[in-house]
Amino acid sequence: MCFAPYVSLSTFVIEFLLAAFFLLKSPRDNLNRIIALMSLLLGFYQLNEFLICVSGVGLFTRLAMMTAAVLPALGITYALIMFREKIKFRWHLLIYSPAIFFILMFGVFDYFKESAVCSSIFIQYPDAGLLGMFFGLYYLVYLVAGLIMFYFVASRVKSMYEKRLVHLGMLGIFMFTVPTFVFLLFLPALRIQFASVLCEFALLFAIELVVVLWYKDKHGLRY
Repeated sequence: MCFAPYVSLSTFVIEFLLAAFFLLKSPRDNLNRIIALMSLLLGFYQLNEFLICVSGVGLFTRLAMMTAAVLPALGITYALIMFREKIKFRWHLLIYSPAIFFILMFGVFDYFKESAVCSSIFIQYPDAGLLGMFFGLYYLVYLVAGLIMFYFVASRVKSMYEKRLVHLGMLGIFMFTVPTFVFLLFLPALRIQFASVLCEFALLFAIELVVVLWYKDKHGLRY
């Protein structure tokens, strides 16, 4: 939550509108599609944090964590699209299997029985114990894997414009995933409360995605 519920709600609206813009601008382009989906999920996460803080209903805590579980896998898909590599369905299933596992654990098995707690500055999610540790490991592994993939993509492409676009993509993944890992998983595991600034990083990431698509369109790149 961003210090006040209305800020989280405003962030959701901005992310939702940006998702619509990204998709409508070039609906057949795979890069536009994945960026629109990422923006939509980031907005949905902010909506759930708003609902957590105004209602205290545990369902929204579970939905927020389920949404967060999908983001690392989307980062890998983002890198694969830039890599211009089509992989078989079983590999997609393997990539998203950890996300599916955590969605089931957080949702179906009702791992979070209590709502996250909000105050004017801090938000604290319930302790998920061993599952939370594995969730943090999942984030860390996928972050490293995504950055490695972007590095190989950058070293493979010949076009200067496409190489710069890959670097922008790498910057965006690093810009949001690292703060998410630190603020949502690492610091709470050490029982350190944090000022909830994730929405600022989400907005910064959304602005960076606007730059990515602007640069792509400017230089006629298609995915």
